[in-house]
Amino acid sequence: MATLASLTLAALLALGLPAHAQPQNGARDDTTVRIGVLAYKGPEAVQRDWSRLRLWLQTRLPGRSVELLDFDQVGLTHAVRARAVDFIITSSGHYATLEQDDGASRIATLASPWSASPQLAIGSAIVVRRDAALQALADLAGKHVLAVAPEAFGGYQIAAREMLAAGVDPERDLDRLQFNGFPTQQILLAVRAGRADAGIVRSCLLEQMIRSGELGAGELRVLAPLPHPGSSCQSSSRLYPDWPFAALRHTAPALSRQVAVALLTMAPTADGYSWAVPSDYGSVDELFRELRIGPYDYLRQWTFETALRRYWGLLLLALGLLVLWAVHTVRVEQLVAKRSAELLAAQQRERGMADEAQARQAALDHTARLAILGEMASAIAHELNQPLAAIGNFARGMARRIAAGRTETAPLLEGANEIAAQSERAADIMRKVRALAQKRAPERRKLDLTAVMDEAVALFRAAHPQARVDWQADAPAPVLGDALQIQQVALNLLKNALDAQRGADDAGAEACTGAAETPLVVTLRARERDWQVCVRDRGCGLAPEQFARLFEPFFTTKAEGLGLGLSLSKGIMESFGGTLSARPNDDGVGLSVCLTLPNFDLSETP
Repeated sequence: MATLASLTLAALLALGLPAHAQPQNGARDDTTVRIGVLAYKGPEAVQRDWSRLRLWLQTRLPGRSVELLDFDQVGLTHAVRARAVDFIITSSGHYATLEQDDGASRIATLASPWSASPQLAIGSAIVVRRDAALQALADLAGKHVLAVAPEAFGGYQIAAREMLAAGVDPERDLDRLQFNGFPTQQILLAVRAGRADAGIVRSCLLEQMIRSGELGAGELRVLAPLPHPGSSCQSSSRLYPDWPFAALRHTAPALSRQVAVALLTMAPTADGYSWAVPSDYGSVDELFRELRIGPYDYLRQWTFETALRRYWGLLLLALGLLVLWAVHTVRVEQLVAKRSAELLAAQQRERGMADEAQARQAALDHTARLAILGEMASAIAHELNQPLAAIGNFARGMARRIAAGRTETAPLLEGANEIAAQSERAADIMRKVRALAQKRAPERRKLDLTAVMDEAVALFRAAHPQARVDWQADAPAPVLGDALQIQQVALNLLKNALDAQRGADDAGAEACTGAAETPLVVTLRARERDWQVCVRDRGCGLAPEQFARLFEPFFTTKAEGLGLGLSLSKGIMESFGGTLSARPNDDGVGLSVCLTLPNFDLSETP
């Protein structure tokens, strides 16, 4: 047992615990309540400042004795982990670390007469000499600054946050940052003596030392103090909760309740100190997170090795997900490439089919025009005979005059002019026939529908001199289309109308009242957003079942017809955004077939 006790004593000494914190004879006295106190003013100040608390607890815990044990911050942490103390009184920052790492739990918060409330009590005072040129925290750059310790809450960490906010990094921008440890009074004495430009201490320490006479009232001042209504101390920082009285993970719950009741019922000391319900220490956690210290120290020391050690499970899972994502991506890319190739092949097939259909449509259009020309050939030849006969007559007449010696200029000039006029007439007929017979790709461009219909009617009249056409137009009609194809549709409608009236004439008066000599009425009218051309005949019309199939391919009522004219004409008009329709005349005699084309001036420019 003696050997075991010696080993235990050696272990506690190695932890840095004071001798009075170490159990005697290797056994823990359960009747003694040990309170570890952070001795920021030194060991003597602990017994002096907290003696009334010890006596009060002694009276409120019958059968137990109460001991106050003084520690520096490192020693107090070791004592907590060695279970050498039952309760602790320490700084807010130190408590927050012990709460996170060692399960400390606050049961009361100190209420100081120097502050407005326990929630806003602790800050840092950056103290300089009264005559120092320093006015703002930014002026500390390049200066020699004293502080308590890196882990000291009011003695360094709070001030470090404010300095960073002012643009001064205490670890890089100061000429020298020196940590002096406890007691903190020595920092203010060193600044007064000129051994440093500034010192960081817990707020209120300067005022307490002035009150005790350790410092003169005009020797030092707080740098850049912030306004804190209700506080009796100047502070260079924001304020945080005051010191907590905390139980530890191994402290008996019943004992914690007894001590908590005793603290909250304790009367204020002569100096005005008392205990209040536990405050919220979330602002301390926020400071630690911003400075990346305490529980957030890993953010400062972030390396691949620490990340791997801390998060190896998550990293392994992420790696597995990454591999799965890569495999999925490759698979998707393969499927996309395959699908894209299939779509490209399908588009090429569709494009080929569209080109083939377009070529077939063009061939059908050309065939239809040739069919129209074939039907009109004899009439066109007859029409050409007239100017040719006139040319021959004038030429022979001029030859006879010359042979007879009658060479007057006026008659010969008149004959020459007539020959030229008749040749122009023949050339115009041939030009229209050649254009109609030409095989070419259709063109979409702006046209005057009135002018296009003028040429179509003129060509029809030349091919069918016996036909009477009553052509009526309002004004120029701007449309978008191909003049040749529109003329093809118009000629087809005119030819069908003429054939319908001839069929009526052949059928006799008993069948219908139409006649071949009745004029074909062709009108062009402006509507709201388009132009409409109607060809009206006075034929026998169509039976209802024939009318329903009028625009079907290969449907015809003619003995020698192919049944393609109206079908092709409908496709041509729809390709230009127009329509082709038919309706019986209002008086029930004959049929009106109408084409429409959008008004170009009311539509978008192509």
